[in-house]
This record gives sequence, structure tokens and C-alpha cells, in this order.
Amino acid sequence: MQHVPARLASYDVVIPCHNRAHVVADAVESVLAQDHAPCRVIVVDDGSTDASPTVIRALAATHDRVQAMILPRNVGASQARNSGVALATAEWVAFLDSDDVWLPGAAEALLAPAATAGHDIVVGHFARIEGAAPPTPPECGWDGGCIGLGLASGGVIGPSWSVVRRSLVERVHGFDPSFHNCNDWDFYTRAAAAGARFVRLDACVAYYRTVAGSRLVNDTTIGERNALRVLAHPYLQTYHTPDAVSA
Repeated sequence: MQHVPARLASYDVVIPCHNRAHVVADAVESVLAQDHAPCRVIVVDDGSTDASPTVIRALAATHDRVQAMILPRNVGASQARNSGVALATAEWVAFLDSDDVWLPGAAEALLAPAATAGHDIVVGHFARIEGAAPPTPPECGWDGGCIGLGLASGGVIGPSWSVVRRSLVERVHGFDPSFHNCNDWDFYTRAAAAGARFVRLDACVAYYRTVAGSRLVNDTTIGERNALRVLAHPYLQTYHTPDAVSA
């Protein structure tokens, strides 16, 4: 009897972009190059003042799977992701940052039946790239054990190296627009509180890149304030220790 490979789960990718005209095409192309193709790549320009809207429109005109959403003003990464996921229809959603890239085989690893069956959030490893330096060894902030303990220690999961069931995103009402950083940490915390089932893979699926451009995450005052907001979530009170830090 001929072996029939198990079906990989369907997925859409949402890429929020703010003033990343010089790298957003890299992110999009890294998804389109996957052997397990996405249903759609939804690129949301978040009120950019550079050439990002032009680049994004050109990508959509060139690739049938790419859909452009150009927001009239800057609303922040949380609302940009929410706007993008509102157009998603696939079972799973990936939230790839516009300055990061997926590695070959990322979709096959993250969407494999062994990873998705019985889980709501699949987390891989990533490697850092600082400027022109070579990639660092693969890492993942979560050790794969108790997700509550992991989240209480900081923002241990990133959008660029994880996928989420779309139904779960809808159930927790997406990303909180009041968080301009720590928004992913808050999202995964609320997902865990809602009973999401997490699993970690050993595969390295993304490059987390540091590129030129302003980053709100560098504002330590806002970051510390938002970290305290996340740690105040009732779900984390059981796990929180005074040494917890933000990502």
C-alpha cells in the first residue's frame, strides 16, 4: 500500500511593517520560498513614512499570494497585526516581523501534524543576526516545560518563530493595542490564561535580525512599565518571581 504523507496544516502569515522598506521584501520572500506554501501573506503597512507602501504594493502586484493592507496612520504593531489577521482565513496564523526572515523548512516544521495535533501554539528556535555578523547559535527563551513559569520569567516567545491557531487569536481578541512593546509577551500570557496548549520544537525556524531603524523596544522606561503590566496579569501571579524581566 502506498504511503500517503500526513497533510500539513494550512496557514496565513501576517507581517506588520513600519518604515522597513529596505527589508520587508526579505521577510515576504522567505515565506513565499517555503516548500509548504502559505494560503496568503498579508502585509500591513503601519503608517510608514518611507517607501514601505510602495514596496508592499509591488510585492502584492507580483505575487498572487501576497495581499497588501496600507493603513492611513501609525497605529502600532498590535493593531496592525489585528488588522491583518481580520483578513486571514487559514487554520493557523504566523506573525512574522518585517525585519525577520523564516529559514527554509520553517513552515514544514511548524505546521507538521506532529507539532499541531493537540496544540494551539507551536514554538521553534531562532538565531540572532546583529548587522553583518554571522548568526548566533539557535535559541528559544522557553525551555519547553511549564509555560506559566516561562512567561513569568519574561517575554520568552516571539511572533517570528511561532504559529498560532486562528481560532485562539480570535478567542483572546488578538493583540492589545495599548501595548506598544511587550505586546507579544502580553498576547502569549493571555493565550496561556485562556488554556492554550503550547509545544516547543527543536528546529531553528527564523533569523531574528537587528536592522537600521527606530525601535520602541529600546525605550527602557516604557518597556519596564509594560513588563510590570504583563506581570500583573492574574495568571502569572502564581508563577511570578521578583527576578522576572522583560524581553
